[in-house]
Amino acid sequence: MSGHSSNMSVIDDNRAVSTVIGVVILFGFLILALSLYQVEIVPQQNAETEFQHSGEVRNDLIELRAGILQAGSIDQPQYQTVELGTTYSTRVFTINPPSPAGIIRTTDPYPITISNNSGTPEGTITIPTRFIEYQPGYNELDRSPTWYDASVLYLDARDEGGGIAVIEDQALIDGGEVQITALQNEFRRSGTGRVTLELRPAENVTSNIPNGDLTVTVPTRLSGDNWKNKTDLPTNSDIYGGVNDTGNDINNKNIYNLTLNTTANNLTVDTVGIQEEPEAPTQTDNTRIDGGGSGDSSDGTISTPSLTGTVENLPTDSTPTQNITFSPTGSTIPAGETVAIDLSNANGPVDYNNIGQITKNFSGSLNTVNNAGTFAIEFTPSTNIATGRTVEIQLQSVPTQDTVTTGLPVYVSRSDGDGFNTTFSLFDGANGGGGGGGQTSITYVSAFNDGDTTTEANEDSSIPTQQGPFGNIDNFDSMTVEDRNNARINTNYVNNELEQTIDVGMRVENIDTGSTYTLEFAYFFERNNVGQVNVAILDDSGTVLQSSSLDQSQTRSSTNSAPPETAIQLNTQASNYIDNNGEIYVEFRTPDNEKGYTQFLVDYLRIQTN
Repeated sequence: MSGHSSNMSVIDDNRAVSTVIGVVILFGFLILALSLYQVEIVPQQNAETEFQHSGEVRNDLIELRAGILQAGSIDQPQYQTVELGTTYSTRVFTINPPSPAGIIRTTDPYPITISNNSGTPEGTITIPTRFIEYQPGYNELDRSPTWYDASVLYLDARDEGGGIAVIEDQALIDGGEVQITALQNEFRRSGTGRVTLELRPAENVTSNIPNGDLTVTVPTRLSGDNWKNKTDLPTNSDIYGGVNDTGNDINNKNIYNLTLNTTANNLTVDTVGIQEEPEAPTQTDNTRIDGGGSGDSSDGTISTPSLTGTVENLPTDSTPTQNITFSPTGSTIPAGETVAIDLSNANGPVDYNNIGQITKNFSGSLNTVNNAGTFAIEFTPSTNIATGRTVEIQLQSVPTQDTVTTGLPVYVSRSDGDGFNTTFSLFDGANGGGGGGGQTSITYVSAFNDGDTTTEANEDSSIPTQQGPFGNIDNFDSMTVEDRNNARINTNYVNNELEQTIDVGMRVENIDTGSTYTLEFAYFFERNNVGQVNVAILDDSGTVLQSSSLDQSQTRSSTNSAPPETAIQLNTQASNYIDNNGEIYVEFRTPDNEKGYTQFLVDYLRIQTN
């Protein structure tokens, strides 16, 4: 018995030892697998995250460059965001390195000089300008910085043994004209989140450009060989005067002076400040630098800030939509000022006390004043409204009396200046006459559906697409108003072969019924991110009612910064769908299996009813 018990004990001990050994071996394999995963897979996944961020921040910097040039050229503040860094996927059993934080900063100022070589004090002026450097903090990818330098955006890999790779080319010389944009004010931010740079043009006249033939020197980090071989600067023209070393440096890289020969008539100088107004003025007008918002005319006199505009006639005994438009004259309407539309003396024949919704085509706030016999609509823009821009205030469901009336007065004024008086009429709507013509209304896009896997305001996953949704829409709100702030539509990765696709949908709803409908939107491609994109009109089931293609030659550099409008007359099938449903769906889509990064910017998207 005792021998049998002893044998059983040995067997049990052997089984226990076998179990322990098995657990140890299994644990060892687990540790080995985790170690291999940590060494091989984690860096690859993190590199993919960094690569995706590098593409996104590259596009942010392209938009930042465009915003700098645009702020000066149109005398309106621009707001550009840059995603400085990124974060890796959360891990349970493995470890990530610190999140790669980026830094964006301006350098010390360097002088732009403009001289007619007369030797007199008034014959030379200087304007300070700065460079912008963005430095990523990647753990896996190259950390070479990106620079904004004299309108050129480029990757500088010289510290890593590489060279200069131009991302966006020069905008200094266009034909025979020279355009200088000075960038001012100190700025520095670091981290992994997004940072917004407010780009503010100068507002006041501060100095004059000398008369006659001029020599302009522009500070730059690019050598003469870089300008000749890396950019499209016309170095074989009379405008190009060479590149000379200044003896200064940034991070052991020389600072040069690029010399350009021009005349006062062919020179434009803008100054743009980051976060605050710049020290120098914004733009030239023949022989002077002036601020676009200052109200200076070409002969040196001061124009009174005022307005021009129209008020639409209305049919009798109906509830139509009434459009009221105005445009600034004399000077820009600064953000925060107010335009008042006084309809008090027209209130009665038109029952403004009971109108429906009030909409606008420009970003800002609306306020209605309705008391003590006064009826007025006040509009306060959130960004500057430059001269030549038209703001439309649309009053929907406006009740009118059943009596033809003429000469109904309206006064439209701006708080920083004057305005205009005009009249409108009630005409016999049954006979379709009276000078009012047909009614025109504008309805902006209200919702979207993209493929970035995040849920945002105005996003509706029920909006149809043909194959998607794929791709990404940033800053969608800019499509719901005409304000020159652009929404960005771009591709994203959809499989391991890095296939990239756009298929995003949008809805325009509550469209007024009319005889014809037109899809209107303003867009351009980023020059280095052009691809084939189709725009389609869909019904709620995703059936294509109408389709056309975007013009791939319509790039930022070919359109002078402002996206041009495209108008597509809707066909009978699409028009009938609007008549029956009061809405329509718009899709932007790249062809099946389209490879390569594509990005385009859209200012607004709307349906015009006539």
